[in-house]
Amino acid sequence: ISLESTALPTILIVAGIMIGSLWIPNDPVINGYLEFARVVSVFFLMYQALLILVVAYTLNELLVRNATMEGGSVCSCSGIVLITLFVLTTAGNITWLVYQYIEFGNEGCGANITFLIISTVMGFLFYVIVLFRTREDASVLTSAIVWSYQLYLQWSAMSSSPDLQCN
Repeated sequence: ISLESTALPTILIVAGIMIGSLWIPNDPVINGYLEFARVVSVFFLMYQALLILVVAYTLNELLVRNATMEGGSVCSCSGIVLITLFVLTTAGNITWLVYQYIEFGNEGCGANITFLIISTVMGFLFYVIVLFRTREDASVLTSAIVWSYQLYLQWSAMSSSPDLQCN
């Protein structure tokens, strides 16, 4: 079976589905899809958060292991990369948080201000918890990456607000 012999029926089937979907009633289908997407999005966000944590811990472990193999000095190449990533990510997070305060902290937008204050406290706690060494593989770089993801979700939610004064 060649590719050309299966291409025409596939194109016709896809075109038929697309044209047929024009006659699907909007209300029950779209409303059902909205509810389905709302439920599934919670699991998708949890999966994203898990992937971000895995990447953060893996990156941190790789850089710390390489810095230890290079003599354990902060002046090693991996140590410099680790510190540079931490400083840039933290500076970016603080800049992004200040931008969000300026952009979304309007008077009359209590929910936005509440989210911004919670984000500030959580960001501070992310860094403080690392000092207690609750996990051996945690570091301030991991905290900075997690705070970046939290700030992204916050910005995405506030910028999608239907209220034009608060958006």
